[in-house]
Amino acid sequence: MYSPVTGAGSPLAPPMDVTPDSGGVVGRCTLGIAHEGPPGYGHGGMSAMLLDELMGWACAAAGMPGMTVSLQVCYHRPVPLGTPLRVYARVTGTEDRKIFVDGSIGTEDDPSVVVVTADGVFVSPAPDRTRALFPNVH
Repeated sequence: MYSPVTGAGSPLAPPMDVTPDSGGVVGRCTLGIAHEGPPGYGHGGMSAMLLDELMGWACAAAGMPGMTVSLQVCYHRPVPLGTPLRVYARVTGTEDRKIFVDGSIGTEDDPSVVVVTADGVFVSPAPDRTRALFPNVH
């Protein structure tokens, strides 16, 4: 409800709508003036937050809810404000409790032009902790 990325109750959230999509998840949102970094563009930290959130959703969608261990973000182009964005994330592999995930941000009009990419490592908590932390994931 109050997630700063997807929560309808958060004054900061764009909010991002998340749905399953070809081997991963896709999020759609539009950044506004509250998300500004350089004039007319999104703050880099907001891009990282969008990707971190969606990469966590990708873990859960793959049946392995996890929490971020590391996140490497590469900024290829500025993220425009007031433009519908398409954020994509997918699990690329696992090793024990580690989950490897990648993600990208593009515009809805031309998702082939990637403006931000990320690679992350998430960890799935022990089963008893997973149930406590992620009660809605089965």
